[in-house]
Amino acid sequence: MLRLSAPLAMARYTSPTAGAPAATIRASRQSRRNSTTNETTSETASADNDPTSADAATAIQRYYDAIQSQDFATAYALWSDGGRASGQTPEQFAAGFADTASVLVTVDVPARVEGAVGSRFVEVPVAVESKSRDGRVRRFVGQYTMRRSVVDGATPDQREWRIASADLRELTQ
Repeated sequence: MLRLSAPLAMARYTSPTAGAPAATIRASRQSRRNSTTNETTSETASADNDPTSADAATAIQRYYDAIQSQDFATAYALWSDGGRASGQTPEQFAAGFADTASVLVTVDVPARVEGAVGSRFVEVPVAVESKSRDGRVRRFVGQYTMRRSVVDGATPDQREWRIASADLRELTQ
């Protein structure tokens, strides 16, 4: 599978929603319930309540909930490095939703958490259906790579799951 850096991945992600009015974006709360309450994984929270892969999936749902609420500052901040990992400014990020009438996301069971020096990563599969104001429907599948810091001295915010990159591909009909 092709891995993309955050700027290219975000550009691919925002293109289906470019110019979308975020006020009309809807995220699928049912899919969130299905993906988080029925999840089967061997990962459990550690004694110090470290975030789990299920928490990473919840962060993706929060991302779409924030977009639905037109809270682009919150959605942007769910990207690593205070949003900079999206490869866009906050204004560019918000403008990416100017033509979106609605969006439906299905969050699937995340992969197993992997470690790297000072960080943890997990891939969260998603399916996204975007409908533009002119009625055009576009469907995407792929995943978000989530990252959290585990180094001593990391702030509570740095220890939360953040979007490191996205790899979403459009399905052709």
